[in-house]
Amino acid sequence: MIAAMDGLAGQVALVTGGGSGIGAAIAESFAGEGASIVLTGRRGFALEEVARRLPGPVHCAVGDVRDPVSGQALVAAAIERFGRLDVLVNSAGIFKITPFPETSLEFWDDVLDTNLRGAYVLSHAAWPHLQATRGQIVNISSVAGTRGFAGSSAYCASKHGLNGLSEVLALEGRPHGIRVFAVCPGAVETAIWAEEDAATRAKMMRSEDVAELVRWLVLSPRGLGVGPVVIDNFVNPWAG
Repeated sequence: MIAAMDGLAGQVALVTGGGSGIGAAIAESFAGEGASIVLTGRRGFALEEVARRLPGPVHCAVGDVRDPVSGQALVAAAIERFGRLDVLVNSAGIFKITPFPETSLEFWDDVLDTNLRGAYVLSHAAWPHLQATRGQIVNISSVAGTRGFAGSSAYCASKHGLNGLSEVLALEGRPHGIRVFAVCPGAVETAIWAEEDAATRAKMMRSEDVAELVRWLVLSPRGLGVGPVVIDNFVNPWAG
């Protein structure tokens, strides 16, 4: 297991989508390594619930990652509260299954704006602060960013776009000491699969599993550059 001696002590991490699922699990993992956490999302009560579980300094900031003004405000809140920003985790996202003929432009925009535009907005706002700390960005993508799935035209497009954005940010960030990761999990047992039966959900990976990988990545030696990381369920949840 790779881990820095001081973990993330003294570092500040901003986690979007921090009120549930993967975002909440990552925030908890980072806090366990000594990081100060800025939790962001659109539901203040959910953020506060997660914050109560964290062992260290935490600040909750309600906002919408799709809105550039809100995105700037979220980053500003991190700087005002803690004075720096070391890690940005773009975990906010939505997932909906709709056949392409039924995919309206409104539906398309909703998915693309949340999953791709949101990562751009926060990364753009955070970039100068990450340059100052030689920080890191973790984009929570999906296996749907590496291949197509029927009924997921908008979602697949958003995640393919996020992987492309991640690769470019990794290239442009390297001269400034900024590392960028794209993490592409398969089915994770979160609220988006609430309608699936219990047996299927039981075979899915857990948010904590993804968080452990993300923790490993941000603590890995800074000489390592890592391309898109695809992680899938060992057993297909939908297999008989």
